[in-house]
Amino acid sequence: MIPSSRLSAAESLQVLWEDGERAFCRGSRLGADGSPIPVLVIVLTAEHPPPFALDRLVREYELKDELDSAWAVRPLELVRERGRTMLVLDDPGGEPLEGLLGAPMEAGGFLRLAIGIAGAVDRLHQRGLVYKDLKPGHILVNCPDGRVRLTGFGIASRLPRERQAPEPPETIAGTLAYMAPEQTGRMNRSIDSRSDLYALGVTFYQMLTGALPFTASDPMEWVHCHIARQPLAPSRRLETVPAPVSQIIMKLLAKTAEERYQTAAGVERDLQHCLADWERQGRIDQFPLGQHGTPDRLRIPETLYGRAREVEPLLAAFDRVIKSGTPELVLVSGYSGIGKSSVVNELHKALVPPRGHFAAGKFDQYKRDIPYAPFGQALRTLVRQILVKSEAEVEQWRCALREAVEPNGHLIVSLVPEVEFIIGKQAPVADLPPRDARNRFQLVFRRFLGVFARPEHPLALFLDDLQWLDVATLDLLEHLVTHSDVRHLLLVGAYRDNEVNPSHPLPRTLKAIRKAGARVQEIVLAPLGLDDICQLAADAMQCEPDGVRPLAQLVHEKTGGNPFFGIQFFTALAEEGLLTFDPDAAAWRWDLDRIHAKGITDNVVELMAEKVSRLPGPALRVLKQLACLGTVVQAATLSKVLGATEVEIHAALWEVVRSGLVVLRDGAYALVHDRVQEAVYALIPEARRAATHLRIGRVLASQMPSTGFEEAIFETVNQLNRGAALIHSPAERDRVAAFNLTAGKRAKASTAYGSALTYFTAGRMLLAPDGW
Repeated sequence: MIPSSRLSAAESLQVLWEDGERAFCRGSRLGADGSPIPVLVIVLTAEHPPPFALDRLVREYELKDELDSAWAVRPLELVRERGRTMLVLDDPGGEPLEGLLGAPMEAGGFLRLAIGIAGAVDRLHQRGLVYKDLKPGHILVNCPDGRVRLTGFGIASRLPRERQAPEPPETIAGTLAYMAPEQTGRMNRSIDSRSDLYALGVTFYQMLTGALPFTASDPMEWVHCHIARQPLAPSRRLETVPAPVSQIIMKLLAKTAEERYQTAAGVERDLQHCLADWERQGRIDQFPLGQHGTPDRLRIPETLYGRAREVEPLLAAFDRVIKSGTPELVLVSGYSGIGKSSVVNELHKALVPPRGHFAAGKFDQYKRDIPYAPFGQALRTLVRQILVKSEAEVEQWRCALREAVEPNGHLIVSLVPEVEFIIGKQAPVADLPPRDARNRFQLVFRRFLGVFARPEHPLALFLDDLQWLDVATLDLLEHLVTHSDVRHLLLVGAYRDNEVNPSHPLPRTLKAIRKAGARVQEIVLAPLGLDDICQLAADAMQCEPDGVRPLAQLVHEKTGGNPFFGIQFFTALAEEGLLTFDPDAAAWRWDLDRIHAKGITDNVVELMAEKVSRLPGPALRVLKQLACLGTVVQAATLSKVLGATEVEIHAALWEVVRSGLVVLRDGAYALVHDRVQEAVYALIPEARRAATHLRIGRVLASQMPSTGFEEAIFETVNQLNRGAALIHSPAERDRVAAFNLTAGKRAKASTAYGSALTYFTAGRMLLAPDGW
C-alpha cells in the first residue's frame, strides 16, 4: 500500500462508469516535473467498504506485472487519499464499452470492436489468467491507438481450473448478468477460460441487440436464466443481425463449456472471417464455425459419460420430495473413482427452480470415531450461508432456529459451533439416562434440520463414503428417514459397495428403514464402456471417436473403465510426453508402442503415488501432513503442524493446486479424491507413520486453547491415539488418557455411545496399573 500520492483531489475525478460498489474514473496526477499526467482511478463507493472489495483492489494491483499494456489497463499504485483506498491505473485513452450500449450497433462497427475484444481476451488467456468478471464496464474501447484494453482484474485467477461451491448467488464473486453457468456453482462443472467466453457472448449480445440475453428480478432468477433458459437468438430479436454472427454469439452462450468455442483465438478468427465478407460484399455467407483455435493442452471434459440412466432416478426422487414433502433416501454405490460424487452433484442444477439448499459431508477413513462428523460438515455450510446475509434476513433465521432448538440448543452448538453466532450462547443441557438423551438429541437435530428443509426451500443432504460411517450417524440417518415430521428432505448417501459386506451395519439399517415403510432408492454405478471412454478421449482431443479408438481401447483395458483412473491415465500420458499436440496439424499424436514400452501401472494408487512423488520436496512435505490430517485441512492447521507461515504453505502448494491434485477453497486445502490421499499417505514409510501422527498430535495439543478446547479435541486425540504406542513418558500417557476422557465425554453427550466407548477404552489402555 502506498501511503500517499500526488493524485489530484478525488473531487476532480470524472466518473466514467460505476456499478454500485466501484466507480471507474478519469483524473490526473502530478509527474516528477509537476506537469499533470492522465490516469484512471478505481474508487470504492462505500464509505466503509467490505473487506472483499478492498481485497479485490489489492489483487488487481498484485497482478500488474502479468498485465501487458498492449491489451490491459496496467495498475500503477494503490493509494490512500482522504481516508479512501484507490487503485491508480495507466490511462491509454478511450472509453468504457458500457457507455456505448443501449441501442443496437451496426454490424460492421460491432465486428471491428468485437475482434479487438476477442483478441484482448485471447492475450489474457495466453498469460494463463482466467478473467471471471468480463463485462462492458471492464472493456476500454476507442483508444487512440485503435486497441482494446481490459481492466477490472480483482477476481482474476492464475489457476487453469477452479470449482465454485453452490453458495448464495449474492455472495459469489462476479457480475450475475454476465456470469457463466458454471460460475454459479450449480452446474457440476469447473470454471476455466471458457467461462470468460460465455461472458464474452453476453457482452456481444448486448452490443449487437442493445439488450441483455436475459432479464431477472433477483439473484436466484439470474442463476436460473444462465443454467436453464435459452436466449432468443440475436437474429430473431433483430432482423438486421447477420445469421453467422448470431450463430457465433449463440455458440458462445452454450450452457456447457464443451459446446462453446474452446479458445478466444477461435472466436477472433471467425469474427475476422465475418468482417472480411461484410466489407467485401455487404453480407456474410454461412461457414462452419469453430474450425480454428484447438487448445494445445489436454483439457479433460467434465461431461458425465454413460450416466444418464443413473442420474434420472436421483432427479426423480428429488422431484417427488418437492411435490409430496415425504423424505426419501437415495444410495449411490460403486467402486472408488467410479463417479458417485459426480452423479450426486448433478442435483445442483435441479435445486435452482425450487430455490433448494444443498449440503454435503464426507466420512474420513482415519476419523471414524468423530461423532456425526459429516452431518457437522454439511450443516456448517448451511449456517455460513446465513451469516453472510443481511441483518434483517439473519434475524428471521435467528427466530426460526431459536424456536426449533431451545432449550436444547447447546447440543446443536456442540455439533455446529457457528450456530452460536446466530442464536447466541446456549445453556448446558441436563443429564438424562442414555435412551432419553438419545431421543432428546434426535428430536432437537430433527427440528434444527427442519428449519432448512421447508416447502419454500427443500434440502438435499449428501453424505459421502458411508462405508466408513460411525454407528451414531447411522442411527441418526435411520431416524431422519423414518420420522414423519421430517419433510422436504432428500438424503443421499454414497458408498463403496466392495467395502460393505453383510456384517457391515449399513445393510442392517437399510433393511430396518425399508421395514418402517420409508422410500429407499438404490443406484449402482458400473464401469464405463469402451464407447464412453472413446467419446471422452475424442472430446478431450477435439477429434472424431474413430480416430482415438485404439488409444481408448488401451486406456479402457488399463483402467477397467473407472472414470477417475481413466482421466488420471490420460493426464499421465500427456505429462510423460506420450500424448502430444502437433501445432502444424492442430491435432494430438501418440505412439501405442511407446506407451506399452513405458509400462504405466494399472493400479490407480500407484499411478497417483508416482505422480505425487515427482513433486518438489516442499510440496511433498506439506502434502504428507495434509494426508495424515484428512482430505480437507485448513491452511492455518497446516501452518501450525509444519511450523511455517500460511504464505509459505500457499507457496509450497501453488503448483499442486495448479495441477488439480489439490483444491483451495475458503482457506482450506482439499485433496481432490480419496485415491490421492491414499497415494500420498502410501509415500510415508509404514514404520514412520505412527511417529508422524504422534508429532502432529503433540503440535495440536501444545496449541490447544485453555478454554473451548473441546472444539479441537477430536482432531488432536485421533492423531495422538494413532501414535500412542510410541508414548513412553508416564506424564504424557496420563495427559493423552485425559484427552481421551474428554473426547469420550463429548461423544457420550452427543449420544454417540460407540465412539465414546472407543475413546474411553483407548484412554484406559494408556494408564499404568496404578492409574486408577
